[in-house]
Amino acid sequence: MKRAILVWSVILFLGLPMSLSAQLQKDAADQQQRKAKFEQFCQFRRDYMQKQIGLTDQEAQQFFTLYEELEAKKWKIDKEARDFARRVARSKSAVSDTEYEKAAQALLEKDEKMAQLDREYYDKFKTFLSSEKLFKFKNAQMKFPRAMMKWHGGKNGQHKGRGQK
Repeated sequence: MKRAILVWSVILFLGLPMSLSAQLQKDAADQQQRKAKFEQFCQFRRDYMQKQIGLTDQEAQQFFTLYEELEAKKWKIDKEARDFARRVARSKSAVSDTEYEKAAQALLEKDEKMAQLDREYYDKFKTFLSSEKLFKFKNAQMKFPRAMMKWHGGKNGQHKGRGQK
């Protein structure tokens, strides 16, 4: 009996590092895959915006430097607000009215901060883009989520709309 316990202990002891190694390799592969998909998304967004706005190569270089900076700042603001709201929503202990108020306020302020950023960067874009291209940019921003769903949708970007099979 002692020998069987010893054998199983050795098997488990030797098998554990292999299992951990396999999990670490899988996590690294998943992270690489996520990074590659994000890069594909960024390229799709760049191509879509450039086409919709009608940017020249010189304008595109200036535009995307600022646009990606803007998107990074907006993402950070959104993440901070969502994380705070999520902590309150998922709290295991009782949440006070004050905490609920702070979470609601954080979500409201998120929208205000994003609007301020949009205004700030709109003024920066205005220095090198025409009024027509600024309008097309705002229009492209509104249409982008639908274009992204089509791109991300069915095989080869063939997204099927409502009622289609």
